[in-house]
Amino acid sequence: MTARVREVVDEVGTKGLEAAFDVDVAPDVLLATLWSVAHFPRLFPDVKESRIVRDAGDELDVAYRIDAVLKQVRYVLRRTLDRATRTIAWRELSGDLRRVRGSWRVEPTGDPSRSRVIYSAFVDPGRFVPTGLVRDLAMRKVNEMAERVRRVAGELARESGDRNIE
Repeated sequence: MTARVREVVDEVGTKGLEAAFDVDVAPDVLLATLWSVAHFPRLFPDVKESRIVRDAGDELDVAYRIDAVLKQVRYVLRRTLDRATRTIAWRELSGDLRRVRGSWRVEPTGDPSRSRVIYSAFVDPGRFVPTGLVRDLAMRKVNEMAERVRRVAGELARESGDRNIE
């Protein structure tokens, strides 16, 4: 099952993408999976390093080292969790990229053991790579990401007996 992907533009004109896909995991369990930095290696293989540099509960500053195909990039993102809306949003604080913004929104479906995910990402790499190249690569890789999220979230939910995953 492929993700429904469309090109979008954020409030300042940065081009990005939005993808929607379903996952056979309860919404709160999926939200916990996506929030936990410990799951990044399984979810996002291009993330070579992720380290929490500030933990304020529902707000984390995380330093990343990413294999961005042409070169490795480093940046720090502020991730914010809104449990009421089941949303994880992020924005850049520093690093090699001019702009990195996005979110995960996890929505319930008619089935309590299934979630709908709306993923949005806006990246302006700055000087070293054209924004269009980054977006085109992301468009090609989004279905791979959706499949990893489905697989890893399902595995973690089974391992934990559907309890909140931390």
